[in-house]
Amino acid sequence: MKLRPLDIALEPLDNERLANLCGALDENLRQIETAYDVVLARRGERFRVSGASATQAATALRHFYDLAKTPLSIDEIQLGLIELARHHEARGQALQALPGLLTRKSDLHGRTPRQSQYLQQIQEHDITFGVGPAGTGKTYLAVASAVDALSATMSAASS
Repeated sequence: MKLRPLDIALEPLDNERLANLCGALDENLRQIETAYDVVLARRGERFRVSGASATQAATALRHFYDLAKTPLSIDEIQLGLIELARHHEARGQALQALPGLLTRKSDLHGRTPRQSQYLQQIQEHDITFGVGPAGTGKTYLAVASAVDALSATMSAASS
């Protein structure tokens, strides 16, 4: 059985956002094609998505189009694809208890499996060492965990 291609139009039409979505030489689109094993054909704001995962790829295109007010790097696309895959898995299964933090930013959580593991280790142990390349969120998550712990202590003390 041959799958029918999925046609979508990204609206409202904004050529700058389209350029930011596609990336240099359509590199961002190639990342989406590879991640979902689909073929993307584009003419203006209209996309034809062919493949078994066309629906998920179309969802990813819409998601990244919403984020494309500024240029999207390959790293942002790859991280976003990981988040979308995890969100899709969570919808299909029972939602796993991922460590969440109580801070002003209500949806603060690990964006990758490694970040979630790092948060879990911080919550379970008195001392946790985070080692890795720059820009992966080690300090940000550690400070957010400290704010979470301080908030919990303050609310427990006021009770």
